[in-house]
Amino acid sequence: MPFALPPCEPGGLDRAAVAASIAAWVTSPELSALAAHFDGELPAGSPAGVLEWAADFSTVWDFRGGVRERFDTARVDFGPELDGRLRALVHELGLGGRDRPSLDAYDHVVVLGGGIRITLGRVDYTARLLAEGLRTRTVAGLGSLRWRDDREHREAVRLGLGPVDTEADMVMMALRQYLQLPDPTAQRQGDGWWHRTWAGQPVGDVHVLAAASTRPGMRANTADTLIGWAEHVVTPTPSERVLLVTNDPYVRHQHCDAVRLLGARYGCGVETVGIDGRATEGWHRPLSTTELLQDLRSAILASRNLYAACTEPAAA
Repeated sequence: MPFALPPCEPGGLDRAAVAASIAAWVTSPELSALAAHFDGELPAGSPAGVLEWAADFSTVWDFRGGVRERFDTARVDFGPELDGRLRALVHELGLGGRDRPSLDAYDHVVVLGGGIRITLGRVDYTARLLAEGLRTRTVAGLGSLRWRDDREHREAVRLGLGPVDTEADMVMMALRQYLQLPDPTAQRQGDGWWHRTWAGQPVGDVHVLAAASTRPGMRANTADTLIGWAEHVVTPTPSERVLLVTNDPYVRHQHCDAVRLLGARYGCGVETVGIDGRATEGWHRPLSTTELLQDLRSAILASRNLYAACTEPAAA
């Protein structure tokens, strides 16, 4: 079975349990075998040392040149046999997580934004969960102010959507479509961000946030949107549970970011799920092996950051 995600229950993060989960993952035979296929040898030593080695080594899986968007990931022909083996090992490392929430109710449901089809798939799945009885007090869609390029505009036209300028606009359009939202009841904005609210909806209060970037000249990433949600939309408390909705293969690294930025900071519970087979079939294009390896690198980097946050001595 694929590895479980690091635990994050309400009431304060169990740092030892999270560190143990990450240590088991990064020292696993599956990650060792993947590295070996690229002439790497997982070292012995402390989990922190192994994570540093893996983070450095994982540049071999950076098929985006460090800056390109996911749809610009380079393709490599590994041949049928090796390609199948690589994909099997990535699957066993559990990048996709679960595709169903473990509970019937959460205080907050947070839908992460992305490309046009990814966003529609995540919102479609979330709307079905809510229609099937999932209970929550708030639903939030998170995005950035990254402008859509010509390819994405053409995709929006092909799907019969209206003009979509930014990632956050796409999240808002999807939520309005699938949750049948009227005009927002409140709007706020600040330096490089905006926030729309639909209060008193049947599913709970609905929010869309276009988050500001903490990296000058670059779009807001997952971490920025999570920080923005806690600062501008809802500040979670130690008694609350947050359900994050994304999709395979982004679940593990986005979960690790959420545990570090929300669970460790605010004491809330964090559970992360990917979309189900129906949404995947309808919206999610097949991913190349290089894209899977690229997101394995993201999972390694996020795991390293979370492990450090759980094991570094607290500031005096």
